[in-house]
Amino acid sequence: MDALSGHTTPETALIIDDYPYGFRLRCKIRYWLEYKPGTGYRFCAQTTNPKKAGAVWNKPKASTYARFGGVMLRNPEDGHITWSGVGEYDDTARCEQFFAAYGHTLPEEGRAMLEQWVTKKRAYDAAKAAGHDMRAAAAIAAQAQK
Repeated sequence: MDALSGHTTPETALIIDDYPYGFRLRCKIRYWLEYKPGTGYRFCAQTTNPKKAGAVWNKPKASTYARFGGVMLRNPEDGHITWSGVGEYDDTARCEQFFAAYGHTLPEEGRAMLEQWVTKKRAYDAAKAAGHDMRAAAAIAAQAQK
């Protein structure tokens, strides 16, 4: 999968010109990855309405938020656009892999937040491995700095 960056608003979205609209009609579709500080990342898609004259955009469809990181991906074999993200419930290995693979594509604020989250996840895992209960491990992780 190829990571795409720079598509952060409807105006800077990735546009695909020939996209199916029902069984017979074709339209345009645009994709972007929205970032909202304090909330996270979400994938958005919006099609044009081929039944109306000109480029009339339908209401955008948005995914749920991923708190700590998100990236748009293009499959090089078929050109399909998808996305991936990490949140509070992902394990440490998944967060580390995501940061290593896609951390460079995140906005500066989002990159710093994900890096801090990975540091806290590592501290939590280490505290649990050392025999601390969940509450004590969370308190230790809260004090962790990158």
